Amino acid sequence: MEHVRLPIIASRPDILLNIVKEPLLKNNPKCKDFVIEALSFNIQKSVQYFTIPQTIRCKPRQSGDSHKVILMFGKSDTSPRCYTEWYDPVTKLREKAPGMNNCRQTAGLGVIRDQFVFAVGSVNNSSSQSVSMLDVSSQSPSWVPMADLVVKREQLGVGILDDCIYAVGGGNDNNSLNSVEVFDVSIQKWRLVASMSTERFDLGVGVLNNLLYAVGGADDDNCLKSVECYDPTLDTWTPVAEMSTNRQGVGVGVLNGLMYAIGGYDGDEDLKSVEVYRPTDGVWSSVADMEICRFRPGVVALDGLLYVMGGISDDSIYSDTVEIYNPKTNTWTMESFSRSGVYIYGGVVVDK
Repeated sequence: MEHVRLPIIASRPDILLNIVKEPLLKNNPKCKDFVIEALSFNIQKSVQYFTIPQTIRCKPRQSGDSHKVILMFGKSDTSPRCYTEWYDPVTKLREKAPGMNNCRQTAGLGVIRDQFVFAVGSVNNSSSQSVSMLDVSSQSPSWVPMADLVVKREQLGVGILDDCIYAVGGGNDNNSLNSVEVFDVSIQKWRLVASMSTERFDLGVGVLNNLLYAVGGADDDNCLKSVECYDPTLDTWTPVAEMSTNRQGVGVGVLNGLMYAIGGYDGDEDLKSVEVYRPTDGVWSSVADMEICRFRPGVVALDGLLYVMGGISDDSIYSDTVEIYNPKTNTWTMESFSRSGVYIYGGVVVDK
């Protein structure tokens, strides 16, 4: 067996299964070590290592051909099928984007340097510890597996701070979490940091002035209006002003140095109200309502506007619409994609 290149052969699961079941090998401790070595080799190959290059781009681009678009994540309400699309707000055009092998509804979404997109955790228990990454600048972009989370996290919040990925809270009605972990690029692993003071799932996360905010969500019993703030230099969480209402499944967006809490569910009904947090005075204040209620919408900021995508409206109607907020006029405009049976649950801004 020492002369057999078993790690290469073992890349075929059917062949490896026959090897493992072979009595002459199974009962031989030395041969068993070779099988374990082959399995370890292939597990390591299946996980991608992530490094942040000195130059952001991995492939050359012609002058003027790079611009920001929104990578939207959608799901069918009648099947487990998921959709990913590039959406250009300038041209209003949509294109098919690289799809994921499994649907990551309620995964936490984040992007580093407008290039590396991460889908973290999931509502599906089998993938609630998994992480996938898409490098949109590669010649043939595709989702690849990354190192697993330390803790399984459903309905978590994700924030990107100083090129680090934070996975915040998560869980469900029976098991909400206050733990937080960060992906450490230097060791290619997730590590736990200080826990929040409150257990939260279905929360929103915003990054403002080099601080990470955990907004609303729910614990095992109630929807929450509380907000707390993480300082990575001190590894501590500090409570800040509460929102005016409870917001589970809240969308959070940061624009022009302000943080917006958008929609959600207050324990009785889905919400279309929106409030904004000003760090200079540390208070929340109301702005114009959206046109429709939105529970678990996706939110991104682009070119001075907030895009609030999809979510669930009253009576569990899935939305394929986008509402766009202009802070200068304090007004919302609606855009519909008219895709029957498909709703949007998230999005990130990328440089495509």
